[in-house]
Amino acid sequence: MGTPLNQLNSAAGSYTPIFEKKLIEKDREDGYWIETFQVDSKSPVGLVAFGLGSGDLKLYQNLSTIQEPGKGIFIQNLDVPVAIDQADITDNGFNDVIVCYKYGKTMLDTDPEGGIIVWLENPGSITDNKPWKDHYVGKSTAMHRLRVGHFTQTKRWEIIGFPVVSRPYDLYSPVPVFLFRQPDNVLNATEWPHELITQDYFSVIHDSVRINDGQLDSILIASNEGISLLYFDQNSNQWIIKHIGDGEKDQKQQIGFHGSGGMHIGRIKDDPFAYIPAIEPFHGNVISVYVKDTNSSLRESQWERYILDVYGYPNESGESSGHYVVCADFDKDGDDEFLVAHRGPPPNQGVFFYKPIDISRGLFAKWKISDDSVARIAIADFDNDNAIDFATITYTVAGYYEAPNPSIDIFYNRFAQKQLRVEKEIQVTKQNNDLLFKVPRPHKALQYEELPFLTINGLNLSLAIVPPHSSRSVDQSTYIKVLSGTIMWSDSGKGTQEPVEHSRIAFTEPRTIAPLDIHSDNPRVRTGDDGALLIVFKTRDNVNGIQLVEDMKKLILENSLPEYFPEDVRQFSFQFHRYDKYDSRPQFKDLEFYNMKGIRIDFLDNNENLCYMQFWAAGQGVNAGIHNHATDTFCEIHVCLVNGSGKGGMHYLSSSKEAYDPLTTLDSTFKQLPLPAFYEHGPLWDIDAQNKPVVRSNGTVVYPWHKWQAGIDTSWNQSFDIWVVFEFNNRMSALPFTSASTQRFIPNMFNVFFAILLICIQSELLRELDYFEKGHLN
Repeated sequence: MGTPLNQLNSAAGSYTPIFEKKLIEKDREDGYWIETFQVDSKSPVGLVAFGLGSGDLKLYQNLSTIQEPGKGIFIQNLDVPVAIDQADITDNGFNDVIVCYKYGKTMLDTDPEGGIIVWLENPGSITDNKPWKDHYVGKSTAMHRLRVGHFTQTKRWEIIGFPVVSRPYDLYSPVPVFLFRQPDNVLNATEWPHELITQDYFSVIHDSVRINDGQLDSILIASNEGISLLYFDQNSNQWIIKHIGDGEKDQKQQIGFHGSGGMHIGRIKDDPFAYIPAIEPFHGNVISVYVKDTNSSLRESQWERYILDVYGYPNESGESSGHYVVCADFDKDGDDEFLVAHRGPPPNQGVFFYKPIDISRGLFAKWKISDDSVARIAIADFDNDNAIDFATITYTVAGYYEAPNPSIDIFYNRFAQKQLRVEKEIQVTKQNNDLLFKVPRPHKALQYEELPFLTINGLNLSLAIVPPHSSRSVDQSTYIKVLSGTIMWSDSGKGTQEPVEHSRIAFTEPRTIAPLDIHSDNPRVRTGDDGALLIVFKTRDNVNGIQLVEDMKKLILENSLPEYFPEDVRQFSFQFHRYDKYDSRPQFKDLEFYNMKGIRIDFLDNNENLCYMQFWAAGQGVNAGIHNHATDTFCEIHVCLVNGSGKGGMHYLSSSKEAYDPLTTLDSTFKQLPLPAFYEHGPLWDIDAQNKPVVRSNGTVVYPWHKWQAGIDTSWNQSFDIWVVFEFNNRMSALPFTSASTQRFIPNMFNVFFAILLICIQSELLRELDYFEKGHLN
C-alpha cells in the first residue's frame, strides 16, 4: 500500500530525503542523455553520457574516487545521437553500447536519411580515448528510443527501435516500430535482419521501459496514445498491444500533444508492477500515477489514473518542463519511490522526490531535492554503501530549452541509512573470554557497515567495512587504523598548493611512526578495488581524545554493541586486570601494568584469522616486559591511545641477531620510538626479500628484543599509558614497499623528532587542562 504518514517519523527524526551532490563534469557544451553503465561484471558502476549537439559519447568510471570534475573517456562521436541501450552483444563479458543517431535538428525537422542504429564494440581495456568500433544494425527516420532484450526468443539479442515521428514536418502520423534480430556473424554482419512490428498504432513515442514479467521481455511505451504494453505472445505467435491508460487528454485541443511523455514502473513490497508514475503529455506538465485494480499480472490488470501535480503551463510550442521519471527504493523500506526530472526553465526546474503513502487512493508525499535543470536520471549504488544514488545531466538542447552551465552530477543517498536497518554483514559471538567478530573480506563487501563495540572514557571504538569504490566521512575527531585494504584521500593543506594524494594500508613503513588522523578536503576517505576494513576511533572533543588517566579504577569502559546483537555479547564485560594475575614472574608483581582481552577478527568465508586485539596500560616508568616473541606466530602493531608521560613508546634492539642479557644489556642500547596518542608504528619484525615476515621453521616470527617502556613525568603522581596491540596473522602481513630492506630498518628521524615534540606539547596541554579542571584558576 505504501507508508502511512504517521509512520514517516521515527526515532531517527522526521522523514527527509537527503542527497549529497557531487560534481562529476562541468563546463559541458550541452547535455541530454545519461545512463548507468558497467564495463564488465568486475568493474565499478559508471556512466555513459552525451549531448545532442556535440555528439561525443563519453564514459565516466570510478565515480566515488573522483576528486575534481573531469571530462570522461571518449567512446565515439556521432551526428546527433539521441538514445542508447546496452548489452554484451559479443558474449565476451564486456557490455557494448547500442545507439541511434543522425536524428536531425528537431523532431519536426528530422533527417529523412537518418535514424541510424549501430552498436559500439567495447574494446575491453579502456584506458585511452580511442573510439569504439561501430557496427551497423539498421535505420528508420527519426529513431528516438531503442531497447535491447529478448522479446520473441532467448537465443539472440533483439533491438526494438521507436521513431518519434514518421517523417519530417509530420508530428502526428503513426510511426513504424521495427525489431532487429542479431545475425549469425555479428562482428562481420553488414546489417541486422529486421521485421515490422506495427506501423499504424503509435505516434510521438517519447520514452520506453523494458520489463520482464515472464520468460520474454516486454516494453512499456509512452506516446500520444497514452501508456501501452507491447509484448510478443508465443501462443498466438503475434505482437500484442495492451492499452493501460489514455494519459492527458484535456490539453489536446490547446497544444496538439496528448497521451504520455514518460513513465516507469514501481514496486510495492512483493508486487514488482504495483504502480506506474508518468509525465504527461509529451514534454508535459502533468504528473500522474496509474494503479492496478488488483494484485494481478501486468497484462491482466485494469488501471486507474490519479493526477498528483500540474507544473505550470505549456509554452508557445506546446511543451512544459517534465522530461523523465524513474522508480527505485531509495529508503530501503521495500516500496519504490520515484523521481521526476524537470528540464526547466525555473521555477519548474529540478528533481522532485515522490513517496507512496497509499497507492490505492493515489496518495504520495513530495519533496524537491534539486533545483538543477535535469534531462534524464541514472540510478545505481555509485558509492557501494547499499543505498541507491542517482546521477543527472543538464538539459541543454538547441531548438528546445538550453539551460546554462550544463554539467553531470551525482547525488549520493545520505538518508536511507538513517531510516531503516539493513541486513548486517558483521557477526559477533562470545568465545570463551573474547569476542569473535566475523567479517566479509572488504573487496567482497556489499555495503558500508560500522559497528560500535567499546567506549573508553568517552573514546568510541568501531569496526567499519567500506566496500570497493566507496567512501566514508571523517572529521577532526576521527582516527582510523586500517586492518585490511586501502583508504585514500586528498589534502590541499590550506589551499595554497595542489592537492596531495594520500593512502593508508594496514602497515606503515617499518620502524617508523604515522598518525591515524585524516586531513581530507572532502572531508571523506575513499576506497579502491580492495575496499577496506577499519578500526575507527572517535573522540568526544579535540583535545587529543582521552584525558590523562591517573587511576585505572576510575577508567570508564562500556560495551557499546547495538541492541540487535544477542544478549551474551552485549553483556560482555570489558575490564582491565593487573598483569600479575596472568604472569607470576617477579618483575610483574604489584606492578602498575594492566591487560584487557580481547577481540578476535576472522573472515566469514573460511574463518581465516585476520588479527587479535588486546589492550594494555602501564603506569609511569613501567617496563612492560622485554621479549622477542620466540613462541608467537603473529605480527604485532601498537596504537597509542593515551601517552601518560609524553615519553612512552616502543624500545627495541637494532637487529634480531643482537643478544639480550638482562644483566649486561644497557637501556641505552635500545632504540626509542615514542608514540603520541593516535599514532601507530610500522613493523618491528624481520622482513625478507619478498617483503614477508621472516618465519622460523616452527611458524614463529623473528623479532628483535623489544618492549613498551612508559616514561616518567615528575609533575604527575601517576599517569598511565594506554595502547592497543593488533596481532596480525603473519600470512597476511606482507608489505607493499619496494625500498631496500636496509632503508626500511632505519627509523625516520624526522618523524621521531616530530613525535617527541608533539608528545611534549600534548603532555603540557593535558597538564594545564587537568590543572584548570581541578579548580586552579588564576
